[in-house]
Amino acid sequence: MGLEYLKEEPMTTALQGRKKESWKIFDEIAGTYDLLNKLLSCGIDIYWRSKLLKNLPKRENMQALDLATGTADVPLVLVKSKNISKVTGIDLSKGMVEFGKKKVKKAGKENKIALHIGDGCNIPAADETMDVVTISFGIRNFPDPQKSLREIFRVLKPGGRVMIMEFGLPKNFLVRAVYMFYFRHLLPFVGNLLSKHKDAYTYLNETVEDFPYGESFTNWMKEAGFSNANFTELTFGISNLYIGDKK
Repeated sequence: MGLEYLKEEPMTTALQGRKKESWKIFDEIAGTYDLLNKLLSCGIDIYWRSKLLKNLPKRENMQALDLATGTADVPLVLVKSKNISKVTGIDLSKGMVEFGKKKVKKAGKENKIALHIGDGCNIPAADETMDVVTISFGIRNFPDPQKSLREIFRVLKPGGRVMIMEFGLPKNFLVRAVYMFYFRHLLPFVGNLLSKHKDAYTYLNETVEDFPYGESFTNWMKEAGFSNANFTELTFGISNLYIGDKK
């Protein structure tokens, strides 16, 4: 895999154990999660999520499902499309979902967005019921992301689309060097300090370096059955938007 994996196998094994209960970490940092997202990304996460709207399928009255929905940032973006009639968001973190419900109510979108506790690896939806499935910076925390991809394929209608936004690592040497210093040192320090959690942002950053990205991830999508699986690099490859269709 070349540069796509930077951690040794023991770290991968340790992370795998933590991922099974990663929702507990999000429960503990739910109160500061939105603030730190905006602060640590300098607000660029808003631009990244806007890309989801530009890549929706050409359909009307679409049913959308957002996995690892967190505090409902993605559902609140998706309902800006006149072609989205309903967005269901699921997450295993009750703390994050409760914050999300407050945001949905404040935005006056309770008629279009429903948030529930749910597992992205065992999606509580019937076969072929969704037009769109999204995940924003969450699939790397799933204990079995390949199972999640198969589940997404199952719940999508023919002609439906999955859009997954996830972190990557820049290819440009200079950009990569600056980014990795920020990513490995400054970001975890500030994140852990302001969230008052001993290692939440250290753990979350380690999951990025441990997770396959680029063509390695699109290969997983193809193995799950998706057609036209591709990705677009965002902001020098710091983030990637993966898209796949179900024929």
